[in-house]
Amino acid sequence: MRRSLGEKRNFLSLKPDWLIKSFFFLMFIYTFYNFFMSQYNLFKVFELKKSSKNLQVQIGQYRAENEKMEQLLKLVKEHPEHFKEKFARRYMQMQKDGEYILIFRD
Repeated sequence: MRRSLGEKRNFLSLKPDWLIKSFFFLMFIYTFYNFFMSQYNLFKVFELKKSSKNLQVQIGQYRAENEKMEQLLKLVKEHPEHFKEKFARRYMQMQKDGEYILIFRD
């Protein structure tokens, strides 16, 4: 039986085959959009992973530097007079009586 032109098609009258094909087509489009055009696409994810690795390396460097500074602080607390004299000689260019400071320039 043919339908008349004035008759409207409803959702239930669609063939199940067409419905399945349209569903998979829309899912493919949505997946493609998410992989390549969304805010967190594949390229952005790889860039974030690379950035994360670089940050982990920097964290390791800062932790090593922090540990060296903690060891230096421990030494300063154990022998404060030695480091006071070392600081005065090196940075303030102070000297004891009878000593001379020689400054070499490159």
